[in-house]
Amino acid sequence: MFTLKQTLRDLVRHPIRTLLVSILIAVLMVASAGIYAMSIDVRHTIAEIERTHSINAYLLRGLDQTSIQTLLEQMQKDEAVARAEYVSPADGLKKLEIQYPQFASVFRDLTRNPIPPLIRVYPISVQGIAALAAELRSLAGVQTVEYDEGSVQGMANANVFVHSLLLYVLVLAGFLFVAGFCLMAFSIINGKRKETAVLSVVGASNLQVLLSTPAHLVAVWALASVLFAVVLPSVIRYSTTRLKASFSWVTPEPAGVVYAGAASVVLLASLACLLLACVIATLLAYRIDEEQRREETLLE
Repeated sequence: MFTLKQTLRDLVRHPIRTLLVSILIAVLMVASAGIYAMSIDVRHTIAEIERTHSINAYLLRGLDQTSIQTLLEQMQKDEAVARAEYVSPADGLKKLEIQYPQFASVFRDLTRNPIPPLIRVYPISVQGIAALAAELRSLAGVQTVEYDEGSVQGMANANVFVHSLLLYVLVLAGFLFVAGFCLMAFSIINGKRKETAVLSVVGASNLQVLLSTPAHLVAVWALASVLFAVVLPSVIRYSTTRLKASFSWVTPEPAGVVYAGAASVVLLASLACLLLACVIATLLAYRIDEEQRREETLLE
């Protein structure tokens, strides 16, 4: 109770310092959470794009419908396949007419349909698309297999980049959290050196004196967390709006899911940094207290 009262008294005594430090920490938390939220949206966007990737398994000409249906069912049962659909030569030619309307008359004048029958396979993930393509090539009745290797590699590189960027940002944010808390602790300890001696005289135990600085840091973190929780929804709404504007065909993650993920990660990370800073602050306070006692002993 003594530590709590002393902490509240310190907060009221230095309102500008408390507010500025709390705002700085809240801004750092919001920036980290905003980047994390954007990474969630980017990863979701990449996943949406990945679902459009397909493997075209071109079949041998002359296969009867029973053989084609057997191949289709065999591909659909594969664990790496999300879905598979058969595209007949006639359907393939119709899609070409729709895709290239300027050549529609040429397509209609063809005496023989050059489009081979194919089964379009959509993998669950593009990570194993090369292995799935090799597996499809080995099936009897499959003539050749094609997919956009460059686009798949681009998706893989984008995933690696997003994860690396997120890791670097969280590490940098953690360092800034600890550094900020420790600098504040050092400022508090230096400003309370005379007050520490007075607290010892009025009956405060050494533990209560040592805990006063970590308690102050916890109070500032709690105030910053409240500001962070209030501002973060606006940041998430803005990032979601930008995502919709840039990729109108992508369905963003629900704002509640993004908010819960970003808030929980940043709060846990900042809490871990706070605990580390509290340990450092306690050791620093103990060291300064020991030096102060040594100076007092020498003066006596």
